[in-house]
Amino acid sequence: MTRHLIICLLATLLLISLPGRADAQLPELGNPVDTVLSPAEERQIGAEVFERLRARGGVIEDPLLDAYLNDLGIRLMSSSNDTQFAPQMVIVDNPMINAFTVPGGYIAVFSGLMLAAENESELAGVVAHEIAHATQRHIAQMVAAQTGNSMTAVAGFIAGILLGAIDPQLGAAVATAGIAGAAQSAINYTRMHEREADRIAIDTLLRADIDPRGMASFFETLQRRAGADPGRQFEFLRTHPMNSERISAIRDRLAGLPSNRFGASDSQSFRLARARLAALTGRSGLSLDPADETYRQAVVAQRQGRHDQAIDKLRPLYDSNPGNRWYALPLARALNDVGETEAADRILDDLISLYPGDTTLLRVEVDWMLDRGDAETAYETARRAVESRPGDAEAALTLSRAASAADRPLEHHEQLGRYFLLKDNLVAAHQELETAYTFTANNPRAQARIESTLQEIERRAGQTDD
Repeated sequence: MTRHLIICLLATLLLISLPGRADAQLPELGNPVDTVLSPAEERQIGAEVFERLRARGGVIEDPLLDAYLNDLGIRLMSSSNDTQFAPQMVIVDNPMINAFTVPGGYIAVFSGLMLAAENESELAGVVAHEIAHATQRHIAQMVAAQTGNSMTAVAGFIAGILLGAIDPQLGAAVATAGIAGAAQSAINYTRMHEREADRIAIDTLLRADIDPRGMASFFETLQRRAGADPGRQFEFLRTHPMNSERISAIRDRLAGLPSNRFGASDSQSFRLARARLAALTGRSGLSLDPADETYRQAVVAQRQGRHDQAIDKLRPLYDSNPGNRWYALPLARALNDVGETEAADRILDDLISLYPGDTTLLRVEVDWMLDRGDAETAYETARRAVESRPGDAEAALTLSRAASAADRPLEHHEQLGRYFLLKDNLVAAHQELETAYTFTANNPRAQARIESTLQEIERRAGQTDD
């Protein structure tokens, strides 16, 4: 995606999706941030940016890794004292060590950062820090601080923040073009946000029973490694300004806490997630224990189509821990790929009985049915799941795929629209539902249902007189 296209995207989000505000002046610093960006508008921006990120192939799509990272995010968010919402987290396929928050609670963790973390507490420290940025609405505060600028300039400012997380030089250029002369004050304000995010993250980690010392050790390691090689700038340090005073403040806060308050520093799920991510990204040379290294090798073999070798490595791991999804799902997939479908189905059925209502398992089950050419059964399976879990966005997305394979265009576009709506992407939801409406000529009930949802979207976007 070119710089021009991304800038246009963000400008469109702020100038079109938020009608009637193009010529508005920003409030002075200290006014409520809702007058600049409401929570609903932030979610819309975040949803749009993440959908574009996915569309350009920048996200690692893996059910097990998705479930792990989002479960960690939900665990941390539920331990926050601030306004809580379900964080939307993705792994960016990029070896840089970085993470960033998009307005609305959308959090991206780079694959390089996950692989650089030595244990779960280090990763959780970064995620808790990013969640604090989201709950405190720091981007909206930075926008509010830029007084006297039009919404066009604000769009450039947000573009600079987001692009700076991916390409610092590009982000700086956009920010400078968007708000001339405001770059330094924005950086200083960001440092204040960083200290606040550190403080909140420590409290969140303690309540989540995760050792907060991992956050300090990770920050110290990055700073030390960057200092030893000035030419090696870690992107996380560029987008999250770090200094000795800030790390000392974290250490001083931790020193004042009784050691029995520190929770766990690691988990098997983190170690397997890291091993799996290393296999999917082609990373080698990590320090893994023997079982995790065997798992990494199995995933590599599976990716390369050497399914028999993957089965040989996975079966002993599964036999020793049959309820572990990290072992069971890849083994079942490998068995399915070599034609041992009954054995694969038994493993999947056992998992479904252990984890009823699990969206990851639904996605795998439906994908297998589609792979075997049984689109109707896949459609019925996904439809029942959506009926029992109407608020599950991933279940709606699974049903959309199954409906498309079953040649049901109305249901395909309607469920895709519901998925986008549940993800707060109002623009994409409206477009999909309008497309769905074109297939309702002989279905008045569907017409009424879709018209009602379109009106709901328009009300939420502030595009009606209601």
